[in-house]
Amino acid sequence: MPAPDKETSTETGGGSRWRRRLLWTLTVLAVVLLLVLTPPMINVNRLQRRIAASISASLGRPVTLDRVTLHLLPMPGFTLENLVVGEEPGFGSEPVIRANVVEVTLRPSSLWRRHVEFSSIKFEEPSLNLVRNAAGEWNVQSLLMHAASVETAPTAQRKAGPEPRFPYIEATGARVNVKLGEEKKPFSLTEADFALWLTPPQEWRVRLVGKPTRTDTNVSDPGTVKMEGSLRRAATMDEVPVDLTASWQGAPMGEASKLLTGNDAGWRGNLNVEATLVGTLAAARLTTKIHMEELRRAEFVPVATMDVSADCGGTVDVTTTVVRSPECSVATPAEEGSKTAGRVVMIADSVDLSAQEATGLRVGMTKVPDAWLLDWVRLFSQRIPANERPGGVISGSVMLANARKHEAAGWQGEFHGEINGALPWKPVEDEAAVHAVSVTSSGEGLDLVPLSLAGAGKVPALTLSGTATKAGYLARLTGTATEAQVTALVALAPPLGDGVPEVLGKVGGGPGAAARAMKIDVTCSRTWGAGQTCAAGSPVTTKHGRRRR
Repeated sequence: MPAPDKETSTETGGGSRWRRRLLWTLTVLAVVLLLVLTPPMINVNRLQRRIAASISASLGRPVTLDRVTLHLLPMPGFTLENLVVGEEPGFGSEPVIRANVVEVTLRPSSLWRRHVEFSSIKFEEPSLNLVRNAAGEWNVQSLLMHAASVETAPTAQRKAGPEPRFPYIEATGARVNVKLGEEKKPFSLTEADFALWLTPPQEWRVRLVGKPTRTDTNVSDPGTVKMEGSLRRAATMDEVPVDLTASWQGAPMGEASKLLTGNDAGWRGNLNVEATLVGTLAAARLTTKIHMEELRRAEFVPVATMDVSADCGGTVDVTTTVVRSPECSVATPAEEGSKTAGRVVMIADSVDLSAQEATGLRVGMTKVPDAWLLDWVRLFSQRIPANERPGGVISGSVMLANARKHEAAGWQGEFHGEINGALPWKPVEDEAAVHAVSVTSSGEGLDLVPLSLAGAGKVPALTLSGTATKAGYLARLTGTATEAQVTALVALAPPLGDGVPEVLGKVGGGPGAAARAMKIDVTCSRTWGAGQTCAAGSPVTTKHGRRRR
């Protein structure tokens, strides 16, 4: 049999390839036309009602939609417009979730099995209201427990199984508001990106990034809040195991204080907070590290700024927002010439975060340098001289009695230490002079035990005492001194000197008054945030033994 002609064989093969390409092109074109033309032929109104009813049944809340659009490219799915998830009656009338646009993507393989599965649900700029009612229950508890009761397969599982695969849920540009009882808190989280998915060990992984803010003031640079971790299934909300890490990074101190209190405290520097939460929602161990860098007042840059680090911990009941046995520890620099660092410790029986109340509060200090405490005073007053660096340390502790245990509310305890340094009228070589100082408390505030400020001779012979409470303070200076000596003394702490020169001028005015020794009895008081007022007792001049009023 003769062999086929070579040219004829080549032409036949080329024609076959051309026909296959044409067939594939027509097939793809038909599929594209089918995908484009199919959505308009579906009854969207009926589909909208079914989707709203399905979501409502899944959440146990009423759900409404304004519009549903079906799309088959690039992946089959729906676009839901104006999705609103209603609230339970016990938590108010505002919806729990509101989103203008929600993109829902279907798993294509599930369509062949006539069992619809969502591969992803994306909320665009949703608003979420977290509400805690008078009974201490959160409005999202029922949503979480319902999700935990439904058997689902991991999100990333490749092949379909008997249980539907949990969708990848995300939100972009979200806003989270907080409401406690009938009071809507000014705190909220904005520009938040959120993601939730189910992993093979049957735990939900969660990731959140956003910016904290307040609705009652303008916070321009609040830093960034991040959270990531996992939650597992449990029979009740209290038993849900959690393993979360969170941080608050890059917050300037002025903006951070404005965010937390509503006002700029006048501090500058940077705040960074890191926290972990491990355990169950009813008893999770909280560990927190707080670091304040380059801390100073806004008005000036001191020779050395403060760096303060605090390690805090406690056991948290997330559902009731109560921290049990909280404790914070702050390491202070060692006193000059000493190798032992000081420490401040704050302990409480409990702290209610929602009410911002603490019970059984105790504060202790061990070898805390006076200079470090004075640096803290400078954060509240720019008038303290920057060159004042007294030596000495303070130790002791005070406790706030717990009224819930039927004890009389009030502070109890004492601090003892010394102040090293020369007073204005002492010679420079006497810089190492030690002045014992004691602070005691047995009531509403702290009392300064009369502190001797005596000179080398008969004058000055002054004594300083005082009391500080949460409302303000009262200071009293008594003894014998000249007006010039008292003026030099109050210059060490200018805020305490407001009004003192005027009182001394009235008492011992006239030629040579500044050098004339006189009896001093001046009492000054100040309400926190207001000005200081001073008044004289019954001063009597001792020069020549004559009494003056």
